[in-house]
Amino acid sequence: MSSIGEEFGERFLRERSDTIDVDGMQIRQRLVFPDIAPGTRLTVSFEMHSNQVEQALCIATSKGSIEVVGQRAKKIVLWADSAPKNVELKLTNRVPTEVVVWNGWRRRAGGIDAGLRYAGILVDQVNSSTWRLRCSDGIGEPNFEDLVVLLVLRTGADYRR
Repeated sequence: MSSIGEEFGERFLRERSDTIDVDGMQIRQRLVFPDIAPGTRLTVSFEMHSNQVEQALCIATSKGSIEVVGQRAKKIVLWADSAPKNVELKLTNRVPTEVVVWNGWRRRAGGIDAGLRYAGILVDQVNSSTWRLRCSDGIGEPNFEDLVVLLVLRTGADYRR
């Protein structure tokens, strides 16, 4: 993919957009769910991740918090190599909220990076409640197999069945 040219991070900034078109591919900086109902559950299933650098899926909410394994926070980071293959998150919002999802990776010197160089996400909507995210980290050339996850959103009516 070396013919891609300008880094994705530069294009996201220049175009002031979360989505850019590169050779007919819609590449996102982040996936935004704008109006998530109270009590929605989000299942994250890790399908693939690169071993060259530690990969993470980052999730944040604008209202309420995200509950996972009895802990609550407004933003969570799930590391692909240490999180369970399938993780269920519960949103504790009382009113509709925005949920934002993006990929990150661990810096060699510690900390986490996101949205740099060729970082981006190809999003495939599988059905009305399921998305596959194929994420390229910002290290080296674009590779949308660096982190692949399946996201399933279920409202209260969906998970009571």
